[in-house]
Parts: sequence; C-alpha cells; structure tokens
Amino acid sequence: MWKFVFTALWLLAMAVLDIRERHVPIWMIVPGAAAAAVAAVVSARQGTAGSGELLRSMAPGAAMMAVVVLTGQAGWADGAVLAALGPLAGPRGCAFSFACSMFLILAVSLPLLILKKIRKNTRLPYLPFLCAGYLVQAAAGFAG
Repeated sequence: MWKFVFTALWLLAMAVLDIRERHVPIWMIVPGAAAAAVAAVVSARQGTAGSGELLRSMAPGAAMMAVVVLTGQAGWADGAVLAALGPLAGPRGCAFSFACSMFLILAVSLPLLILKKIRKNTRLPYLPFLCAGYLVQAAAGFAG
C-alpha cells in the first residue's frame, strides 16, 4: 500500500509541475528513484522478484530512454520516471501504465491535431498521462 500512495503522490506532483513549468527538476525524480531502489531490494530479499523481473519492469523506461537518445522526441525525465516506476508498479503494472499513457496521449493529441490546435511537432507534457495511466492500472488491479 505504501508503494501505491507514494507513487501516486509522486507522479501527481511531477505531472502538475510538468504541466505548469514544462520540465521536471532532478530533485523531484530522485525520491522516486530511491523508493524504486528500496522496492527492488525489498522484493529481492523477500524472494518476490528476481533480477529478470526487475529488468522486465524497467523495460518501458529503457525504451523511452532509447527514444530520447535516438530521436530526441521525448524528455529525459519521462524515461527516468518510467524506469523508476517499474520496480514500484511491477512489470505488468508498469507496462500497462505505459500503454495506457500512450493511448491517453493519443486520445488527447489526435483531436487537437484535427482541430489544428496543435502541430505535429508540438511537445505535450507526458507525465500527466503517465500519472493517469498509473491510476487506471491501479484501479484495474494490474500491479505486480
């Protein structure tokens, strides 16, 4: 339960800042990364998650970081937050949160493109969609 409350509040705070400031400072990412490290160590000690599961949980974040490096079409904070979300939400929870966030950003950006409110290269804040995706996956019970 502590992981859900912490993660939801952490993502919500960063989502608000991402909307207002259009960037997220590193000091806001560090607590989530630290909590992710603690969650990984606790899971390993309890025998509930091995190194393979930890790597699978961080795969969406690694994919986002690859997009940052290869194309520059995403922010580094987006990849770092998604990678930290992995150990907190688990492989299924992180993958579902990521997929849901992509669907939500599509559902918002497509009508805006059609109505010509934004252009194809307009940068939208991603963390609000990731936060929404995390809350949807938590409500649907996909964590773990």
